[in-house]
Amino acid sequence: MDMTIIRNAEIISDVADGINDILIAGGRIQEIGKHLEGYPGCIEVDAGGRLAVPGLVDGHVHLTGGGGEDGCLSRVPPLGEKKIVEAGVTSVVGLLGTDGYTRTVRDLVAKTRAVREYGLSAWCLTGSYQLPSPTITGNVGDDVMFIDEIIGVKVAIGDHRCSMPSRSELLRLAANVRMASLMSRKCGITHIHVGADDRALDDLFGIMHDTTLPIRHFYPTHMGTHPEAARKWLSMGGHVDLTCQKGKEDQITGLLGINDDQLSLSTDSNGSFPVWNERKEIIGMKAGSIKNLLETVFDLIDLGVEKRTAFALATKNPARALMLAGKGELRKGCDADILVLDGRNVDMLFAGGVLMKNGTYTKQGMYEDCL
Repeated sequence: MDMTIIRNAEIISDVADGINDILIAGGRIQEIGKHLEGYPGCIEVDAGGRLAVPGLVDGHVHLTGGGGEDGCLSRVPPLGEKKIVEAGVTSVVGLLGTDGYTRTVRDLVAKTRAVREYGLSAWCLTGSYQLPSPTITGNVGDDVMFIDEIIGVKVAIGDHRCSMPSRSELLRLAANVRMASLMSRKCGITHIHVGADDRALDDLFGIMHDTTLPIRHFYPTHMGTHPEAARKWLSMGGHVDLTCQKGKEDQITGLLGINDDQLSLSTDSNGSFPVWNERKEIIGMKAGSIKNLLETVFDLIDLGVEKRTAFALATKNPARALMLAGKGELRKGCDADILVLDGRNVDMLFAGGVLMKNGTYTKQGMYEDCL
């Protein structure tokens, strides 16, 4: 069994703080401690006092690309594995967006498998903005139950581009996925794109008030523009996901201190960020970047957020909410997804082996000369 010891790493975790060594074998963390004993044939890597954290977890990524609101030329390209590695991310959850027509769940599952074959961890969601939800099997519950990569469903509310689902449609969708998740032992989330219309959130609160459906099955994202609803949802024990956007860190800091374990960050990487005028006509187009996850964590730290709290937003918190076993933490028995940082930059990344070393990308992907 290949073994590696990362020496002299600054650790911030529930089991160790300060300078420690990390022993890796069989793709898992075997031990964390000071001055760990070496073994014959063990590879030793010196972190030189640099910060070591869990590989980042991005729960909202357009692996096959998003966009399309301004014609087929506006479709955002797929996300390459190299970009994921360079961002310090080791686990992703892929999904579809507004385009549930030319982008398919089949293609998304295939891309998810490709990311796994490369050596990273990946899952995905069935569905898209549209209802009825696009699926592989014809039923969202069957997709969750029988397709390993699929852990939940995506839907959109409060957005002029969505299918304007009713409260009863949202409830039926979430209930279907919940039952399938119990059978398949998955998180079974209904991942909800929340648009600009505050009224759409009334349906989520109404479902919580009128039914016994557990709040953990709802995963609202883009909640930074709905601060009051986000505070209420957190206080009820619900999970809130926030999209990383430069200059809008106050949307995140304004929600800290309520229920921090239930708060997460994601990037909407390779999804489109259209700019609309008052008539809902496109006047500009941007796209999300997966690099924003690490950059946002450090921006929060610069604003005074404790390192442990800031990194949890992009590691432990989404991993727990999405039931990604072994992810998001540095502790014995967890997967050896480890990010070593040189200041704000990725120095080393471990995930199924060494993917970056000394800031250099070490594992070639397929067709990179074409991308």
